[in-house]
Amino acid sequence: MSSVSSFLRACKRRCPAILGPVAAALALAPASVAAQSNSGSFDSRAALIEPLTITKLADLDFGDIIGASGGTIILTPEALPTCTATGGLIQTNECQPAVFGGSAQFNQRIRVRRPIGNTITLSGPGADMTVTDITINGTPSLRPVRSNPNWERFRINTLDGTFIFRVGGTLNVNPNQAPGLYTGTFEIRLDYQ
Repeated sequence: MSSVSSFLRACKRRCPAILGPVAAALALAPASVAAQSNSGSFDSRAALIEPLTITKLADLDFGDIIGASGGTIILTPEALPTCTATGGLIQTNECQPAVFGGSAQFNQRIRVRRPIGNTITLSGPGADMTVTDITINGTPSLRPVRSNPNWERFRINTLDGTFIFRVGGTLNVNPNQAPGLYTGTFEIRLDYQ
């Protein structure tokens, strides 16, 4: 059995605080800016995964949220994820499911356990928010076998035995949620069978 924790982030902002500076910057930008080229440095990384372990490759991130009404942000655990906002909320910036990797043998069964209680808590400057309906997707490197509310069971679908899986869920935003950064951690357990 292996387990790993992941970091979770969601940021809530009020709309005028974002639109005001952006609109002012656009109004002051000279026309020649579009013709300029820019360069920068970017991070790169590699992960070497030891057999029969689990490694976190990316954190769960719901992006930035705008709106005072309550609602939800539903993040799909796909290679190209989507975040769908309800209740009058607006979700901006990229959303990212948590991504984990492992290694074993082709066709070996594994069981991925959801966080305890199938809930993740995010704390910040206001009332706690929760992530519910936690979903796990291992396609294409894992083939689903069986599931229940506490875990998903898969077979490893890659000849070399390496695999990744993604974790998503539904962020529940309270009405009049205080603006600020909300974070939390959660544990994912992987049982090699």
